Order: sequence, then C-alpha cells, then structure tokens
Amino acid sequence: MDSRPVILYVEDDADTFKLTEVRLKSRYRLLWAQNDREACGFLREVGGSLLAVLVDVELQGSMLDGFGLVKLLRGYVGSGEALPDFARGIKPLPHVPVIVLTAYVGRYAEDDAARVGASLFLTKPIDFARLSLALAQANIQSVMSLTRRAAL
Repeated sequence: MDSRPVILYVEDDADTFKLTEVRLKSRYRLLWAQNDREACGFLREVGGSLLAVLVDVELQGSMLDGFGLVKLLRGYVGSGEALPDFARGIKPLPHVPVIVLTAYVGRYAEDDAARVGASLFLTKPIDFARLSLALAQANIQSVMSLTRRAAL
C-alpha cells in the first residue's frame, strides 16, 4: 500500500503536471485532474484524505476556473452563484492547504488568491523550494492534528 500523502493537482497542461510529479513523487502521491469535472470526482472520492490541493488558475475546458475551485473547497460559494451539477454537494475542506499556481503574473496577484481562500500563491515556472516547504508544513500540521485526535 502506498503510504505517501496524497495531493490533488488540477492542471490542464500535461507537461507541467509531469514535471511537478517528477519533482514530488518521492514524498507525495499526486492525483491529476485536467479540469474541474475531474477535480470534483477526486474530491468526492478522496477529499477527506488529501494533504493539499494544487490548482492552476486558468483551466482550459472547465466551467470553474482555479479561483472558482478554491471558493468551492473553502465553502465560499454563495447561494446566488450557479454551480455546475458535478460541483454540487462537494464538501468544503477548510483545513486543507490550497495552493494556487499561474503563469499569468500580470493577470492575477497574491491578493486575488487570498481573497478566495487560497493558502499560497505561486507563479510558474514553479519554485519547487517554496512548494516543498509549503507541503512539508502541511504534512507537519496533518500529523499534529492526527496526534491531537488520538490523544482525545
């Protein structure tokens, strides 16, 4: 059985996903969703066991962009906002780090990501030192949370 922590990476570019997988696979198991529909499928299946979610801002072929997915994960979707059928009923993951990634630095800023509930905003090409540090912190928090629950 694979005991590595699981990360969902929502990324429409295969090359970017493969590079990230190569860089992280020794410590983490990456699940790849190419669009919002696949992401919601993974969230239904394994949402509660995710260490973190990585989300590209612009997702070709998706109804929800990366910010829309972050809002969904944080439970920030208002009653007046229309969601695609496949996104309805997704349980929020308020304590799971959500890291937003973008190659479009001029279009998006860290404040935009923070406003929708992202834990971290990274630009592409990905700074793997910063990403690794964020994931290590998430792993520590996860272990501490499990330890606290076990003590109760």
